[in-house]
Amino acid sequence: MINVILTVWKRDNLEEQLEAISKQTANISDVYVYQNESHVDISHLKSKYNFKHVHSKDMNFKFHGRFTLPLLFTSEYTAIFDDDTISGPRWLEHCLEVSKKRNCIVGANGRNYTSKGNCDCCGSNEDDWQVDIVGHCWFFRTEWIHYMWRDPAVTFENGEDIQLCASAKVYGGIDSYFPRQSRQDQMVWGDLKQQQLGTDEHASYKRGGHTETRQKLYEHWVKKGWQVR
Repeated sequence: MINVILTVWKRDNLEEQLEAISKQTANISDVYVYQNESHVDISHLKSKYNFKHVHSKDMNFKFHGRFTLPLLFTSEYTAIFDDDTISGPRWLEHCLEVSKKRNCIVGANGRNYTSKGNCDCCGSNEDDWQVDIVGHCWFFRTEWIHYMWRDPAVTFENGEDIQLCASAKVYGGIDSYFPRQSRQDQMVWGDLKQQQLGTDEHASYKRGGHTETRQKLYEHWVKKGWQVR
């Protein structure tokens, strides 16, 4: 069984995400909506869709808060989605197949670090690619979340993707994969609308200090034994 976590902060994409999740072919146990503060009213969706609402009304636990929920889950797998990520109907089924085959974290995009610590983003692909980190959606065995919280987070301003993937690799030997997402089969795509939904004023990469913060996180995990590709 799979527990799904969706995120709400200032973007109003939740209904489209809930629709996409309702069409998934994989067996979903529960859907959780993790909301930071109260910038978007989602009350009208509670009678239309079946989800559990976790609402931090007075505090913004930023990128990492949603990654604490799996510590309480009993589901075998967890999938966590960014608020700009709309997946094809066979995405979670595809993730499950790849994760079982390769014993890995699966994501809707993938990045490899160069020797200088810079990132190269992976595009569409015709085969499963092993990568250093994945993003936009993280699909993993729920028990692996304990690797992420074995050490305190270096910062909560960014880098939840690095913390999850690097800690799983360092402490559990768990790889990360960007799975096959052929141009001819959008049913298995993890992120159908990144160019439409992920480039607005709320995009984290547009904030000051973004690159510098991620560089420090990269260096931190390399010192702890993270061997990047």
